[in-house]
Order: sequence, then structure tokens, then C-alpha cells
Amino acid sequence: MKQTILKFATHFFIFTIALFAIHQLLHSFVLTETKFYYNPWSIHIFLFLITLLLYIAVAYIKTIFAEKAALAFLGGSFLKMMAGILFLVPFFKNKDYFNIENVLAFFIPYFFYLAFEAYYVLKLINDK
Repeated sequence: MKQTILKFATHFFIFTIALFAIHQLLHSFVLTETKFYYNPWSIHIFLFLITLLLYIAVAYIKTIFAEKAALAFLGGSFLKMMAGILFLVPFFKNKDYFNIENVLAFFIPYFFYLAFEAYYVLKLINDK
């Protein structure tokens, strides 16, 4: 289990750095006139931590109850969505920042993290 988590964490860290760099470049050079509620680093730290915790939880559950790992992933994904909504509550309440650019600044990385996580969790679940 430790080897699997370490391999995932290494790939995930590289993925996060690359995605953060792209997001930061767009934020700094392309969307300079848009006021953002959250900085790219806060979005990526939140998504990195919650995705890493979910993967570790699924890997741990797979060692105990291998047949329940997929259900753990589905439940964890639901909790991740709820955490994302709670993360965005202050943004939703602020009318000055409520625009499509701010919504996309969170949800585009969210779906990239979700796709990366789903790929590795499916590999973990299907691994015999």
C-alpha cells in the first residue's frame, strides 16, 4: 500500500505543479483585468489535499475490504463535491466577484483533478 500511495503522490505532485503553473500563467498574463476571489494557489492547495486524502482513504479501504473500494470512492467523491461547495460559499455570497471567470477558475481545475484521481483509483481498484 505504501508503494502505491508513494507512486500516486509523486505523479500527483508533478501533475499539480504543472496544472498550477498553467493556471497561474493564465491568471497573471491572460486574465489580468478580471478580479478573482481566490488565488490559484489556494484553489490548488485545497484540491491537492482533498484529492490526496481521498486516494489514501480508498487505498486503505482496499486493503481491508477490497470489494468496497469502489463504493468508498463514490462516497468520497460526493464528500469532495460537498467540500468544494463549502469552499465556494464565501465566493457565492460576494456579489462583486460572482462571475463566470471565477466559477471556471475553480471548476476547470476541479474536473482535471477529478479525472486524474479517477484514473488512478480505477487502476488501484482493478489491480489484483
